[in-house]
Amino acid sequence: NSEATAYHKIDHEFVTYLEKSFVYAKTEAVQNAIKSLLQLSLNVVILWVGAQLVMTNKISVGQLITYNALLGFFIDPLQNIINLQTKLQQASVANNRLNEVYLVDSEFKDSHQMTEKITPNSSLVADHITYKYGFGAPAIDDVSLTITAGEKIALVGISGSGKSTLVKLLVNFFQPESGTISLGPTPLANLDKHELRAHINYLPQEPFIFSGSIMDNLLLGAKPGTTQEDIIRAVEIAEIKDDIEKMSQGFGTELAESGNISGGQKQRIALARAILADSPVLILDESTSNLDVLTEKKIIDNLMKLTEKTIIFVAHRLTISQRVDRILTMQSGKIIEDGTHDTLLKAGGFYASLFNH
Repeated sequence: NSEATAYHKIDHEFVTYLEKSFVYAKTEAVQNAIKSLLQLSLNVVILWVGAQLVMTNKISVGQLITYNALLGFFIDPLQNIINLQTKLQQASVANNRLNEVYLVDSEFKDSHQMTEKITPNSSLVADHITYKYGFGAPAIDDVSLTITAGEKIALVGISGSGKSTLVKLLVNFFQPESGTISLGPTPLANLDKHELRAHINYLPQEPFIFSGSIMDNLLLGAKPGTTQEDIIRAVEIAEIKDDIEKMSQGFGTELAESGNISGGQKQRIALARAILADSPVLILDESTSNLDVLTEKKIIDNLMKLTEKTIIFVAHRLTISQRVDRILTMQSGKIIEDGTHDTLLKAGGFYASLFNH
């Protein structure tokens, strides 16, 4: 059934393309006809009027031939004006596409004006924040929380409960409609975004792999002065070292954006890159979803040993939630439970029902 649906869709698009191609060809033929008609008409007018003037001895035959020869210098600009129509249409389409990019305000436009600095070992505090997409129901509804430095936290809940939206607000990808988010005493809105992104590293579920070698990808955004020992440590934490060493050129293996490695390998390379950035706060938005349970467990064990880092896990697999310091359970944009794995199980609430099912 899906094949037939796809065929009908492609067939409809192809027919539409043919119809537009015919219209374009017809318009082009009409334009060429107009140009030819214009040229011939002017030739006839010049010769007719000129012949009348020659017969009345007002101009000579040589002058008539000269006028006829000079006619081309007048006709060519008129033909070029007619040809401008299609070029103007192409330019209009290109302009609209470019404006989709150029007219978007840069989030860093006012960033250079921010002078406040980030206090080391600061807590991340959200105070009654609310956010919604468009005119729908709030994706985040009056959420307050405090995350202390070095804490390991898991955000759990069903799909659409607001977990990813909340962590994106914590990185200031967009600002809450009400309430404030602060890093220590300073609101995120008052911090330079470059400095904020260096302090809080967000790793999405779909990792970005760039064309270049594995080493190039690992060092992209790495802290200055990164050593070979730092790289080895990062790939060991991400459990990707053995995979890289098995590749034909090791760390020099070329990668493509389209992907010549598995989804799990991409996620682990992206995780190693995030570790090399050495940000005090690391947010993992289902960043191990493509891994098998055993490999994921090893990575979580390695990450839990990074006592100096604050790590926020957005997780569907509740095996992660058993290892963290605190669990925040979300439902319909609200934090409905906050506690450890054992306390939430004993409470018998929403988290317990998720875990038991």
